[in-house]
Amino acid sequence: MSEFTRLAGQQCPPHESLALELAAELGADGVALSAARRTIGVLARGLDEAQEPEVQLEALRALVARAMRPAREGGYLLPDIMREGRGHPVGVAVAIVSVAQRAGWSVDLVGHNMKLYIAHREMPPVVILDPARPESLTDPRELGVDLSWRCAHEATGVILRHLTAASERSGDLTRSLGASALLLSLPVDEGSRAAQSQVHQRLLSRLN
Repeated sequence: MSEFTRLAGQQCPPHESLALELAAELGADGVALSAARRTIGVLARGLDEAQEPEVQLEALRALVARAMRPAREGGYLLPDIMREGRGHPVGVAVAIVSVAQRAGWSVDLVGHNMKLYIAHREMPPVVILDPARPESLTDPRELGVDLSWRCAHEATGVILRHLTAASERSGDLTRSLGASALLLSLPVDEGSRAAQSQVHQRLLSRLN
């Protein structure tokens, strides 16, 4: 059993841990994983512990704008984002929460469908951080959708669905199939598993 599979079987693994093991499953080596952990630690130490919740979100917004530029064509995996200082917004969301939680801040992911945002658990959701729009904090009412908290399993599922689709579009069917297989190892409801199984079988057919 891989470490990713073991963590995926836990009830609430940390975002950072599951994201790093996901990267390892998809080819990241020990050097890249260690470098990502160090960078997360450096960024976490740069955050002030004694700040009010909204001020903490503002500090994370500034961190995105400064050190983790969102890019629609950017990477999804935590070591790549830490190394390059850019990534797809859903990957940046996981990266930012990993940094904040390493610093002891009570922030977490919220989301809707294929999007992830950052919210503070110690305040009402009057503002959130949209990693795709780091110019200012966002009033969640502007999104026009209902947001719910996303655990590491759910966030990893979002990452993998994006990665499956992006890899297929680029013609990398082997990577797309690998991401799809990892999706099937996550704890999801039967309806979601059946839908993903159909995607996986379609990819297998294309590869063959």
